[in-house]
Amino acid sequence: MSTPTETSTPPLGITEKKHIVARALLHQAGNLVEFWSAIGDDDRVDAAFARECLNRWLKDLPGDAWDLRLGPAKTS
Repeated sequence: MSTPTETSTPPLGITEKKHIVARALLHQAGNLVEFWSAIGDDDRVDAAFARECLNRWLKDLPGDAWDLRLGPAKTS
């Protein structure tokens, strides 16, 4: 009787790790826009302005992930 062999998953490369981090950041930025009135400074900055800023600042993150709450998807 043979023992099962473990299949090891190769470690992620730097690029894959960057994509994972970018995806998480975009998701959290989407949460910020969605709940701006509760967690942002809604008295001085409206959600539309926050969304425009985040869209502009985050559009060049690595990978192809995007959160539609930040506005239209980025184009390459």
